[in-house]
Amino acid sequence: MGSVATPLLTIQFPAAITETIRNSKLGASFNKICRSTGKGILSFSFAGGNRIVGVNFAIKAGKGVSNLKTGEQEGTWEEPDIDSDSESDGEDEEAEDENLGFESDWEEEETKTSATTVANIKSTDTNEEHVKREIEQLLDPEERAILQQNVTPNLEKISTEKWIPLHTLALSMQMSCMDKLLEDGFDIDFINKASLTALHKAIIGKKEAVISHLLRKGASPHVKDKVGATPLHYAVQVGAKQTVKLLIKYNVDVNVADNEGWTPLHVAIQSRNRDIAKILLVNGADKTRKTKNGKTALDLCLCYGKDFKSYELAQVVKVVPADSAL
Repeated sequence: MGSVATPLLTIQFPAAITETIRNSKLGASFNKICRSTGKGILSFSFAGGNRIVGVNFAIKAGKGVSNLKTGEQEGTWEEPDIDSDSESDGEDEEAEDENLGFESDWEEEETKTSATTVANIKSTDTNEEHVKREIEQLLDPEERAILQQNVTPNLEKISTEKWIPLHTLALSMQMSCMDKLLEDGFDIDFINKASLTALHKAIIGKKEAVISHLLRKGASPHVKDKVGATPLHYAVQVGAKQTVKLLIKYNVDVNVADNEGWTPLHVAIQSRNRDIAKILLVNGADKTRKTKNGKTALDLCLCYGKDFKSYELAQVVKVVPADSAL
């Protein structure tokens, strides 16, 4: 005994789109499926009309394949053929699958995509060569000679005590150019006149991707600047919580002090950053350490007075013990 099939998916289109669907490549594929006389996998039904609501396009899964139908009634479905011979289902389904043509279309699209990618690469290489030739024509002979003789960067001529190429590239996130400098033997921990390394600079600029990249390349997280501040001090100062966690994974000293005796915990309290203060305390920061002026982290907290998150920070310093859970 047959039953009325229930649509699994119904999509409504405006009446103006109906003819476009019928005349499109997709519509032709539907016609091809619906003309099949064998026992199929999918059945389709179109219901069209001039009503404002539009046209229903419904797809259902079943054993029978309906014909393409148009009419005023929405959701016209053909009764599934429940008396089919099960032994012949496999052969008919395979025959229909071969006639659908979907796989060949997809393979064709993949081939086109691959061909387009190769063409784009070739086009890029061609453009680069064209630019090189064009620039060589624009340069004077002396300028061309300078360019050609500098196979590697002439660091003496492009650096000052303050402006170091690796530092500038780090802050501008030019990691591929950074890598080329390092491959040419440039010191990854080279310092400028303020004794800042590229890692210091990247942390100050909160360039997390560059920070991770430099650490993976071997940058030291222990280098101090001329006032004794480490990368961890700067990470705390700029509020870079993820960078603080990353540096701790690289076994930095959470109790390292600068020339004035300030530890990263002192800086965290001064910057009113409760989360970072807690991270430092959990990872072994000593709350009893004093600056050269004799101030502990709690002293700095209380000196701010009642406002400025003083109560919250005092609670953290007083309550959170080392190695407790975050």
